[in-house]
Amino acid sequence: MLTPQNPYYTWDHYLREKFHAKVYKVSLDAGFDCPNRDGTLAKGGCTYCDEGSRAVGINPKLSITEQLQEGMIRMKKKYSAQKFIAYFQAFTNTYAPTPILKKTYDSVFHHPDVVGLSISTRPDCVSQDTLTLLEDMAHQKEVWLELGLQTIRDDINQKLNRWHTYAQFEETLARVQKKERIKVCIHVILGLPGETFEDMHRTIDCLSKLPIHGIKLHTFHVIDNTRMAKDYKAGKFSTFQESTYRSLLCDLLEKIPSHVVIQRVTAEAHPAKLISPRWVLDKAAFLHRLKLEFLKRNSYQGYAIKRK
Repeated sequence: MLTPQNPYYTWDHYLREKFHAKVYKVSLDAGFDCPNRDGTLAKGGCTYCDEGSRAVGINPKLSITEQLQEGMIRMKKKYSAQKFIAYFQAFTNTYAPTPILKKTYDSVFHHPDVVGLSISTRPDCVSQDTLTLLEDMAHQKEVWLELGLQTIRDDINQKLNRWHTYAQFEETLARVQKKERIKVCIHVILGLPGETFEDMHRTIDCLSKLPIHGIKLHTFHVIDNTRMAKDYKAGKFSTFQESTYRSLLCDLLEKIPSHVVIQRVTAEAHPAKLISPRWVLDKAAFLHRLKLEFLKRNSYQGYAIKRK
């Protein structure tokens, strides 16, 4: 039960309920590309993304199995982790023929300490054959499909050089819904250049009505050596102040049904590459202040729904 003291359904809470163990994701780079990088839709990738935007700790020069092994050792040492979810995180991880995807996923799926897979991808890159593959795997272990929506506004996604639409997202989600064992997590970036507070509320309002299992929320941040960094340095937009983002996040979480797992509430980036906002680097301090905000409000995830 959620309360102001435990205000949202965290990823850690979900994993402990599900597996009765300390479970951590190990991020992997399988070498996949994106249709907005290879010329299929565009070139250059997302305007906020650079080659180093993969999670800290990934060494793409290693094989997938070597990355997994290295990540598990690191997580065991740092967090006393017991079990792991293999997280295909870098770029678009369903952007290949299904036989190649199967071979890639299988290389880590059957490790005895791996309890599941998490596959990060775009809404326009999920074929029916791939869904069938993931559903088959989900009969054996946990499988999450993470769809990068970012915002409900198609025009902003175009400016970000993503070139997928909300209609494509809805169509893909409808197909995933028919595969009952696959769990779905939606990625949303808050504070994108040109996006209003009303837009962000509309995105969450729409997602809150859909059959999803999890959401990742984080503030837009600027990474050095990206096209977006050039615009930021030219003064074309600003990023959130910590207090503004914290207040917005509480407003949005209050609208999200309590059964939806909140996998993330703040961004992570390499300190040497992050330009703004720098406050995201102190994650523990932010999470502490976020809980204090909920206590002050005497609210929690789903509070606005309950009050209706």
